[in-house]
Amino acid sequence: MRAPHFACFLVLSLVGQPMTFAQSPGPAQAGKSAEEVQIIKQRAAEWLTTCLGDWDEQTHMSKTEWRTTCERVSKEREQFLLNTPDAISIGERKLR
Repeated sequence: MRAPHFACFLVLSLVGQPMTFAQSPGPAQAGKSAEEVQIIKQRAAEWLTTCLGDWDEQTHMSKTEWRTTCERVSKEREQFLLNTPDAISIGERKLR
């Protein structure tokens, strides 16, 4: 009788834990050249500026919440592009 309770407790405690994923350090992530890394970082900065400019008073978020979300998504987009082989933009790949 105690085993099912313990198993449920174990599963529920693991579900609540944040997941972390290892990332390759350095600018040559996923085989990107220094130029490609710089372009990706520039695009992420431009996207952040655009996102911040899209906020208006009618949104369901405060301006601070919007900024936090834009910054998080910009970093996630940048990391995706840096760590995905052949990706140059969301939905685009380098031709081989």
